[in-house]
Amino acid sequence: MSTHIYTFYRFQSIVILPQKKIKYLNNKLSNLIPFEWKLILMNEGSFTQSLHFLNNKKINIEMCQKINNTSNKLNRNIRCVWLENAVYTKFIFARSIWLVKYINSIKYPIINNQPIGTSLIESQIDIYKHIHEIYYGYSKQIEKKLTKVSINPLWGRKYTLYYNKISYITIQEFFSPGILNLFY
Repeated sequence: MSTHIYTFYRFQSIVILPQKKIKYLNNKLSNLIPFEWKLILMNEGSFTQSLHFLNNKKINIEMCQKINNTSNKLNRNIRCVWLENAVYTKFIFARSIWLVKYINSIKYPIINNQPIGTSLIESQIDIYKHIHEIYYGYSKQIEKKLTKVSINPLWGRKYTLYYNKISYITIQEFFSPGILNLFY
């Protein structure tokens, strides 16, 4: 599935590792990707929950873009958020496409004003996460908001959430380099 998520923040990739190559290179990734980044990027659970445990603070979202795009063929929401803690430290920029006709068929609500992972856990929705790609690159706008100090390369990933074998949400996440400080 090649879902492109447009947003006002451009990302210039240096490396994009598609899912097939991730599995093939798994033994060699330890040389390419530091261990802590592998834990973050390959995590198939709720990273929001992991971030909460690492940070020991509630994770909030700051909505920066929400578009309801309706056409004859497709009804979708595009959402761009910053995941941050209670003292406004930004950890992740995430952008997502929600296929509304499927979202409305889920028995439990996905709450718009909280992280998707938190909403899924609270609603006890059993989902499957398929990671499509891992990114390494630059985005001056994202880096400036995440680091505020210097321009550093960013790691990111794109994945789709499935419920009852139907894709509901495709998400791209870009992680702050400072997130590694939570491991030490």
